[in-house]
Amino acid sequence: MITDPTGARQFQTILFWQHPEGQAHCLARVHFPPRGPVVAIVTEIRSNPRELGMGLDFPRLAEALLRRLPAGVSVQPAEIIWTSQFGEFSYWYEALDAPEAILRITLDWDGQHYAGDLDGHHILTPGERDELLGEILLEPVPDVVAALGWEF
Repeated sequence: MITDPTGARQFQTILFWQHPEGQAHCLARVHFPPRGPVVAIVTEIRSNPRELGMGLDFPRLAEALLRRLPAGVSVQPAEIIWTSQFGEFSYWYEALDAPEAILRITLDWDGQHYAGDLDGHHILTPGERDELLGEILLEPVPDVVAALGWEF
């Protein structure tokens, strides 16, 4: 857990989860601001095989991230804002017709598990991205991945 210049605490990890097709991974960053909602940003990195993509498996990925949070971190699963990030560091960024994109992911929490599908994915416009992320500082993906001891 690190603290950024805004006072937000940030948890960063290479997250592994069991995708129906095998062991998958992504970069996961969870931002705990001094005020406001917790924001999770999970990033598709190209070292994760295309067939193990996070898009169709987001509920399982989200639950794996909840289990991976450090001890002592208290978070209400239904209140987390979920996002995913794609870019030149991902295997399919060209499909989005943009060098980088942030998607808002809508997940429903039933008290024990998340549910959701591709209908709950929305590519944010630059204005929506700025409004949602606010003061969250996103270090470049290659730098964060390298700092975590991973290559993609």
